[in-house]
Amino acid sequence: MKRTRSMIYNETTESRELLLYATNDGELYRQMITPVINNLRRKASKGWYDSDKAVDAYYRIACEASKRYNRDFGYSFSVTDRFTAAVDMEKFYRDDEVFYDIEK
Repeated sequence: MKRTRSMIYNETTESRELLLYATNDGELYRQMITPVINNLRRKASKGWYDSDKAVDAYYRIACEASKRYNRDFGYSFSVTDRFTAAVDMEKFYRDDEVFYDIEK
């Protein structure tokens, strides 16, 4: 994914709200987050894990979460908020879900 100038990490209340919405939506977790975690887990076990590519995958999830949030509550998140939520998702799931059983 091509990074734009507006894709900067800037933690705000909105980015935190998007992160909480994305991680607590059961349908989104089952449809998008679980397959991404499984894919990243396979890459980590082979030693191919790349955090930038993982952020790209989580950015797609943040965009979908933003669409669903807009449908539910009528508010759309900015690119900066979505990117910040994606970086936070990568940090959140990295140790607990992706690398939890990888032999070091």
